[in-house]
Amino acid sequence: MTRVFALLGLATSALGVAALSRAQRIAAEEGRPLVDVLMEMPGRFLHDLGTIGDDLREAADEGKMAAEQAGEAFDEELGEPGP
Repeated sequence: MTRVFALLGLATSALGVAALSRAQRIAAEEGRPLVDVLMEMPGRFLHDLGTIGDDLREAADEGKMAAEQAGEAFDEELGEPGP
C-alpha cells in the first residue's frame, strides 16, 4: 500500500512540475507575471480537455496525409504507378 502512495505522490509531483513549466513558458511568451498565468491555469486545462477530441482528429488526418504522401513517394521510387 505504501508503494501505491509513493507512486501517486510521484505522479502528482510530475504533474505539478509540468504545469509550472507550462505556466512559465506561457508567462514568458505573453510577457505576463507568472502569478497571473498560474491563476488562470485551471481554466486553460479545462479548455485543453475540451479540445482533445478535435486535436486527435486533426493529428489523425495529418498522419493519414503524411502516410499517403510517403506511399506515393515510395511508389515513384519503385517506378510503379499509384492508384
